[in-house]
Amino acid sequence: MELCKISLAFVFLLSLNLVHLSHAQDSKEDYLNAHNVARADVGVPPLNWDDTVAAYAQNYANQRIGDCNLVHSGRQYGENIAWSSGDLLGTDAVKL
Repeated sequence: MELCKISLAFVFLLSLNLVHLSHAQDSKEDYLNAHNVARADVGVPPLNWDDTVAAYAQNYANQRIGDCNLVHSGRQYGENIAWSSGDLLGTDAVKL
């Protein structure tokens, strides 16, 4: 019985962790919608998702993994950089 309680508690904690992780990630639609809401507020046209730009951003983010320095790439695309010491969703970063 005691082992069953421990196993049940473990499964519960693991489930909570998985739920947290699933809510910690933003989809590309979440990012795009957040940008387009902000753009609509100032009267500029909406953006469309671009896989080329997304691949460029992912590649640049991968280069920053080792040092996490907030440095603009200085290349053909600009970046809005946000930093947080807590849980910052991508959509929250857009709102900044």
